[in-house]
Amino acid sequence: MSRIEEARRRAAGAKRLAVGAAGAGFLVALLLTRADHPGRASVSPGSSKTQATQTQSESDNGLDLGSASVAPSTGSSQPQTQTSVS
Repeated sequence: MSRIEEARRRAAGAKRLAVGAAGAGFLVALLLTRADHPGRASVSPGSSKTQATQTQSESDNGLDLGSASVAPSTGSSQPQTQTSVS
């Protein structure tokens, strides 16, 4: 086996190792994220409404954002455009 063939074989092995390590790292990160995701907090069926309210107030970090509302536009439905010919 020549030195070039041997180097290619080592490089191919290193690539396989790098891909395997990246895949394993991705899976570990995925599992850790899934296990610790705050949006997936479960509430037991027998819990009271007070606990649900506490969870809601904790999730907004103490900010009172008021209620959300959507109102219709007060202007005309057609945009104002001006055209002129010179």
